[in-house]
Amino acid sequence: MLQQIRDKSGSKIFYSLLMILMIGGMAFFGMGDYSFGGARSFVAKVGDELITENDFAERLQEQQSRMRSMMGESYNAKMFDTPEFRRRLLDQLIDEELISQAGAGAGMAVSDAKVREEIGKIEAFKRDGKFDTELYLQLLKSNGMTSQKFQERMRRDIAVRELPTQITATAMVTSKDVDSYIRLRDQLRSFRYVSLMPAAVAPDSITDAQIKQYFDAHSVDYVTPEQVSIEYVELNGASIPATQPEESALRQRYQEQSFRFGTNEQRLASHILVEVAESADAEAQKAAQQRAESIAVELTAGKDFAVVAQASSDDIGSKNSGGDLGWIEKGSMEPAFEEALFALEAGKTSAPVRTSQGYHIISSREVRAAAIKPFEEVRAELEAEYITETRQNKFAELQDMLFTAADHSSGTLEPLAKAINAEVKTSELFTRDFGPGIAMYPDVREAAFSLEVKEDGLTSEPIEVAKEHVVVVRLAQHKASEPRTLDNAKEEVRSLLISEASTKSARETADAALKRLLGGESLDVIAAGAGVGVVEAKDVGRQGSAHDAALISEVFKMARPAADSVSNGLAKLNDSSYALVQLQSAADGDASKLDEAARTAAREQLRQELAAAESAAFREALRARVPVKIDETKI
Repeated sequence: MLQQIRDKSGSKIFYSLLMILMIGGMAFFGMGDYSFGGARSFVAKVGDELITENDFAERLQEQQSRMRSMMGESYNAKMFDTPEFRRRLLDQLIDEELISQAGAGAGMAVSDAKVREEIGKIEAFKRDGKFDTELYLQLLKSNGMTSQKFQERMRRDIAVRELPTQITATAMVTSKDVDSYIRLRDQLRSFRYVSLMPAAVAPDSITDAQIKQYFDAHSVDYVTPEQVSIEYVELNGASIPATQPEESALRQRYQEQSFRFGTNEQRLASHILVEVAESADAEAQKAAQQRAESIAVELTAGKDFAVVAQASSDDIGSKNSGGDLGWIEKGSMEPAFEEALFALEAGKTSAPVRTSQGYHIISSREVRAAAIKPFEEVRAELEAEYITETRQNKFAELQDMLFTAADHSSGTLEPLAKAINAEVKTSELFTRDFGPGIAMYPDVREAAFSLEVKEDGLTSEPIEVAKEHVVVVRLAQHKASEPRTLDNAKEEVRSLLISEASTKSARETADAALKRLLGGESLDVIAAGAGVGVVEAKDVGRQGSAHDAALISEVFKMARPAADSVSNGLAKLNDSSYALVQLQSAADGDASKLDEAARTAAREQLRQELAAAESAAFREALRARVPVKIDETKI
């Protein structure tokens, strides 16, 4: 179901819903209101409002779930649980709370109509391009939700989105602004430059005394990394051989799951809901029943069902569409509702039916008979599912055996291997940061270097490195970090000193050349003396790709030359060499040459940049006005 939701989601607002659904057991929507358990200790306090540890943990899990879904087996939770990541996440929560408070303070309210409109846009609630009340109710019900709590979350998300949108909508861009923007954006510059090549540093120019002096001063940097090798037992679902099904098993599966291969009997239904909680007192229950019976009388008298639903139904998801619930089959609604619906003939309406939501008056508008594909058409699909399912079941069985054996393991992995009919393997030596084979997985390396495995010689807990891939490890060899000798590190130090000398030489050469250029010597004479040519660059734009990007960036920072003059400068290139630059001219972009479509695109680009700047300034202003207290120990 969640994959279906994810595949269907297109609305930005729906991302918030999706993240809620991805966190199980939170009971946002049930018989009672959701509440945080325990003390309300906070990670941050924004004005008088708290961002609790539960709030923060919930959002962190949302983000990690999203990244896990995107990255698959390459996902590493530690990448998204760093202090920097957690701080950015907290800043996001703080900004949302600030915006929510600012909207409330400004009297900004999100109407029920707006909430309904946004719910209607959510692709996950649509079937064949139209909002489907049946699907909507199924998704809420399957996740234990009530419409009230769902609407509250939607209302807050809309408010947090709308206020910044209204702020940035004030970013005004005049025609004069567009002209100035185009002049700068499309500016072309012509320049000449010389790439300066520093003198090569000969390896033998670095003396042994220099190498020793550097090594002695930085000996702490010259150590062999700590290494280990491990014995391990792995259980990989992909290596479990396929079990071919018997024909009879496939036919039995088809009989049991035939509903998947077509449509069961369905009813095109509408309803009118008189909402009353099961926990309501007797007076409220009686009032609701009487109201439902009164509505039923109106329908019996000939009133149009859709008109009455629009006027009287308490179900906001369907009332505007005349109570339409779409096509319903058994198993999707409460038993009492389904029993009444499937007992109706097409065109008939039920008496009030009691469910946990209240009283329903149900209309069966059309009946659709079951239509199931024959066994032969779906046999291949059933066979593939059977093989996958049996492999998964076998993996689960072996995994349980592995976990049990791991709980009782002592000085060897042989019992674990025997339990799952595997073999004990031994890895090559690897470091904390990198390893081949099984050590490519970060969690395996972390376990191998843990105190329990490396120091105490214990067997690790089973490590899930990927879906249906579990490993148990034990230390085989430990090679401690050791200081390297001067002889061992000599050539490495020499290369470093050569690089440093080359960098220093490049800068000195560049500074000397710039001094000569500023002193009046021509660029051509300097180039000839260096044995290189002068490169002519004509009418180059900011995104010019024919020259080094760092050079282009520096050229557009240089002062525009006066008439009949040039501007001289120095640019450090991306390869750490330098170029001597002589800017000859700067020609502004001509806004008058752009057609209306191009001007519109430029206006929108400028507007977006201004809007982003205004949004950032708005958030900074809110933080300056509202006190924010952060408990650093909780991040």
